[in-house]
Amino acid sequence: MYKKILAAVDGSAHGNAVLDSVAELAKLTGGTVHVIHIRPSLVYDAGLATSVVPTEDAAEGQTVVDEALAVLREKGITAEGEVDEGLREDLAAILVERAEALGSDLIAVGPGHYSGISALLHPSVSRGVAKTARVSVLLVHSEG
Repeated sequence: MYKKILAAVDGSAHGNAVLDSVAELAKLTGGTVHVIHIRPSLVYDAGLATSVVPTEDAAEGQTVVDEALAVLREKGITAEGEVDEGLREDLAAILVERAEALGSDLIAVGPGHYSGISALLHPSVSRGVAKTARVSVLLVHSEG
């Protein structure tokens, strides 16, 4: 059980809590961890032209993954990782699709950190993953 864990990280305290939790699980099960960071993009509609704009550059996304891999490997966990891109409203679907493609048996995510009007404008990634994944989902809470 939980031999192939997909861990979604974003460079925040929530992502760090996800890493701590999956490291402990992987130690217990002898499992491996696949770290994923999705660079979210936003669609801007400027009348005649529509453009898709990433909210961070590629180097920032790779740094998030590299730092997560270093933490896991320092704890003796076999880990690999990737940076993907996607529209903010598609992040949950991307995570579920990658978990299926990788044969993951657990998806670990942090809670959404939107509040107020932002919570209405941006879909909850963790809720979307929990509703659509065909494997177990671990929602990791942090104080961050």
